[in-house]
Amino acid sequence: MAEIKHMIEPERLGLWVAVTFVIALLALVVSLIGFNASKNLMYMTQTEVLLLNKKIETLHSTSNSVKAPTQQE
Repeated sequence: MAEIKHMIEPERLGLWVAVTFVIALLALVVSLIGFNASKNLMYMTQTEVLLLNKKIETLHSTSNSVKAPTQQE
């Protein structure tokens, strides 16, 4: 009978499983760090947009209050 040649030697199968598991855990950690960073960036962006909207509303209200008396004269 022909001998089957394995790509991974059966004696080292446990080592391959352990290394693969560690790599999968590292990938999970990296993805969680990326998710957290994107969540923080989204929060900061939304805060900036809200602050800019507040500034625009303030400018509109002050410009309307300045223009109102001149239109009545």
